[in-house]
Amino acid sequence: MSDAFPPFETVLLPGEEALTPAVRRIIAHLCGGSDRCRAFGFVAEWCEARADCCYAVVCPGCSVQFVVDDDELSELRRWTDAEGNALVCGVRWE
Repeated sequence: MSDAFPPFETVLLPGEEALTPAVRRIIAHLCGGSDRCRAFGFVAEWCEARADCCYAVVCPGCSVQFVVDDDELSELRRWTDAEGNALVCGVRWE
């Protein structure tokens, strides 16, 4: 095996260290993916009559959807407020 290339390392964006793997995947797609996917994803919400809701973060560039639960959505919101606005990527929920 050649030593020409260093071992692969995952590069984390600011504030990403404490995030769950599911949230990291979404941020990696929206903040580190191709140029057409580097954006703010939008949140689609489906709710039943008894207020049970499901959420998906949708990439505006390629339409990939990531299903998230309430806790993951809160994590994404906090990360976007703290770091994503400066990096011009993350989620928009308004």
